[in-house]
Amino acid sequence: MYDIFATDLSFEQCSGDKKKIDMLFPYAVIHFVLSGHGCVNGEKISEGTAFVSYINNRMSYYPSREDPWSYIYIRLGGNDLKKAFEDCGFESGLTVIPFDFKERLWEILSLYNGFSGINDPDGARIIANAVFFLMKKRIATGGFKTKPRQHAERIKSFIDENYYKKITVRDMAERVYLNKNYVRTVFFEVFGVSPKQYLQRVRMNRAEFLLRTTDEDVKLIANSVGYDDALLFSKTFKAAYGISPLGFRLKKEDEGEIKKQEGD
Repeated sequence: MYDIFATDLSFEQCSGDKKKIDMLFPYAVIHFVLSGHGCVNGEKISEGTAFVSYINNRMSYYPSREDPWSYIYIRLGGNDLKKAFEDCGFESGLTVIPFDFKERLWEILSLYNGFSGINDPDGARIIANAVFFLMKKRIATGGFKTKPRQHAERIKSFIDENYYKKITVRDMAERVYLNKNYVRTVFFEVFGVSPKQYLQRVRMNRAEFLLRTTDEDVKLIANSVGYDDALLFSKTFKAAYGISPLGFRLKKEDEGEIKKQEGD
């Protein structure tokens, strides 16, 4: 049994107009979303998902206006808290995981209310360990993604959605609330390229598509994939494809004309 304890365990049904919470939390906390959905650190969270935060981590979260979430949350303390988090594979930042023990949570909440009524420290310890037992059991069945892949996929999604902006590795790290050196390491471990290399690949793939399917000016295409400097864009494109953007377009046009003539 870990030397950990629950400092609070409560159920909350949020309203759609609940004020957004954005702060550095002085305690570790786990929210188990029972119904509805909302957003945590820019990530949509729905029923059957928990978001886990260690001490002094920043969280920004709010419920959906149309379908506000309800959740059971537990605040945690104790000398073995770090070990308990590490054994479950949770990060010192934010971890988002699925869970499937809703009924057990209601039972634990009922038990906690009984213990808190008599101010029982042993009961608070039992409650915290029961929650971690359920999570470790869920992990053992293969229900969770590994931490590195989960983080790398969040970074990848951020790049895929924001490639046309002027984004840096620091921006990626801040967006997913991770250390930028960790972002570089974990992304390379999972995808075999650095975040910067992947960003460039996404931009070049999009530029190639636009050159091939539109007649837009090269400078506009450069701006559309995140480059203010058309010359830098041309150099980067040539390094990737072995030909300048204009040369690529002319080549595709010639190939299309040949195919048309052959069809005739």
